[in-house]
Amino acid sequence: MDLSATTDGVSLDRSMIKIIILALFGVVFSFASGFFLQVFMVSGGGNNLLLSSLMALGFMAVFLLCVFFIKTGWMVDLIVFIQSLAFFALFYDRFSMMVGAGAVLGFLFFISGIYAGRNEIENALEIKFWKIAKKVLPKAVAGIAIFAGVICASFIDINNKDFFISRSAFNAVVSPITDNGFLEKILPGFNLAGSTEEMIRSIAVREIENNPQLKLLPNSVKEELLGRAIQEVKSQTMGIAGTQLNFQGKLSDTMYDFLAVKFYSLPESILNSTPILVAVFIFLVIISFVWPIRLIAAGFSFLLYETFLALGFGAIIYEGRSKENVILK
Repeated sequence: MDLSATTDGVSLDRSMIKIIILALFGVVFSFASGFFLQVFMVSGGGNNLLLSSLMALGFMAVFLLCVFFIKTGWMVDLIVFIQSLAFFALFYDRFSMMVGAGAVLGFLFFISGIYAGRNEIENALEIKFWKIAKKVLPKAVAGIAIFAGVICASFIDINNKDFFISRSAFNAVVSPITDNGFLEKILPGFNLAGSTEEMIRSIAVREIENNPQLKLLPNSVKEELLGRAIQEVKSQTMGIAGTQLNFQGKLSDTMYDFLAVKFYSLPESILNSTPILVAVFIFLVIISFVWPIRLIAAGFSFLLYETFLALGFGAIIYEGRSKENVILK
């Protein structure tokens, strides 16, 4: 469908200044999302990951508004292209075939979302915001998921024995698992913030207390059994890892050290494919949350949409066939 200006004036972009303002909002949100993602990958910190996610939601909200307010096809394509570049601006030094392919694929998802929304507007007699958002935002989420996946995977250097994610970033990712207390209800004693030895001891004590025969043993014998059990678990874990591990530190740190060692002990054929596998994994994780992400982004976008209309930034007009449309005044 041709989205260029038409002679009826409805599909004509009337305010270049407002279009630029709208585009800049998207660029700022996109750049900020990439910025906080970079800080998270380098320095960690759950707040950085949260801020990156919030900025991505802001970008998707503005992205949806572009479907309603910008009519010219080549113009919206250019705006989305610039906004995509803004996300990758700070990752220029990590450019690779994978990152380039991911950038192009994500951009194509964005464009398909734009045109899916425009087609819905053109074919409907009435503007139905939520129906259009349902068409547009899943593709925007897919584009963001691809961007995030290839960027995170770009930090993997199979020639460098440092793990591809920093320790603080790893802790920021796994800490929510125990912060809500849900996991500990399923696995009592499993606390990522506590020491590894305390966790092993807690599990061993629970096993002894749940065994009627062992429960009757004198405390001195129980302590001896506990010591043996703890040492056996340590030995088995280090045997699997193939290296010494610090069991006095936090469980999350021990897990990090274990995963880092095992990661680089993978066969070379698998190790070489790891960046792509990690990118796909991150993409699937984000996509699995597409429904709540879409609702949150649509809700924010709807508030902006109504605010713009109320402030006269845009207006709903009727075509000759009594069809609603939105223009910039």
